[in-house]
Amino acid sequence: MEFKLPVSQDILTEVAKLDRFQGRWSVQQSIPVERLRRIEEAARIQSTAASCRLAGIRVSDHEVAGMLRGDAPPPTEAKEVLGYARALGLDPAGAGALLSGDWLGALHAEMVGADPAKPSPWRTQPLHREAFDAEGRATGQVFATLPPRFVAAKTEELATWLELELRTREQHPVLAVGAFSLCFLSISPFESANGRMSRLLASLLLRRAGYSGIPFASLEARMEEMRDDYYAAISRSQTGLWTEKVNLEPWLNFFLVVLGQHRERVETKMALEQQVRDYPPLQRMILETVREHGSVDAGLLLEATGANRNTLKDNLRRLVERGVLEKTGQRRGTRYRISTGERSSVAGVADH
Repeated sequence: MEFKLPVSQDILTEVAKLDRFQGRWSVQQSIPVERLRRIEEAARIQSTAASCRLAGIRVSDHEVAGMLRGDAPPPTEAKEVLGYARALGLDPAGAGALLSGDWLGALHAEMVGADPAKPSPWRTQPLHREAFDAEGRATGQVFATLPPRFVAAKTEELATWLELELRTREQHPVLAVGAFSLCFLSISPFESANGRMSRLLASLLLRRAGYSGIPFASLEARMEEMRDDYYAAISRSQTGLWTEKVNLEPWLNFFLVVLGQHRERVETKMALEQQVRDYPPLQRMILETVREHGSVDAGLLLEATGANRNTLKDNLRRLVERGVLEKTGQRRGTRYRISTGERSSVAGVADH
């Protein structure tokens, strides 16, 4: 297997932006470790919920957060939701293991809530993957996958190709991981959850390639926001994928747009952390709660902070005037979220 990955000027420009950010990321971390852990945990919740919703599982960020806290989970599909969250926290290098079919099978088992000591078997039946809308309903759009007789050999070949690419870096690792993600999806080597697996692998493998800022915002949430573009890019590049007419550029362009938006989210989150270090403790607690929940009302903030109602109201007003928070609705319908307006120096930081 051999792919000559496209390197148009647009692709080169976006890759260069990612690499410049990674260079800054590796030397600028003055943010306390505990704060970084909380940002990472919020992103993990968003990633889990978004990837599961793309798979047709109806679950909210709030429900995922509750499951991870140990609250009573919903009766259906909770095992798979929790499995995805756990898998996101795994060592991206597989504890030093080579990228192989066995490693993929163990990761898939972990992701769907099964025993990773018993790797998921290869698919033995024909499979057509479905696209789902925001309500978890099948849209009627389906994607063909390889016949079962080709699955094991092609998956091993794909894993070997990426392992060599990541080690030799003859082609840019971001492009190699992007191509791998699409090819994995086109093979769909397991009986189920191949879409979730491809999104999980993108995050883990980018981290293995050295992009250590990946856990601090959600790639999956960006894909969910651009759901139609996501499916269109898969469709356009999957056609002719295993032939000489392969055209990876539509998918890689989309993949880089997602990574560019992710980079901007991480940058603005870090800018917010730098900005709020000198804020009063109550205002930091307010922002922490808003970040965790995305959009909150005064009742939740009163419960989370323990503040007096008038004191809370005054601090919310200050944060809105400063352009850090946005206020929506009126009276009992009033809610607050991280600002996405032009006034805020940390615009775009929220993952709604």
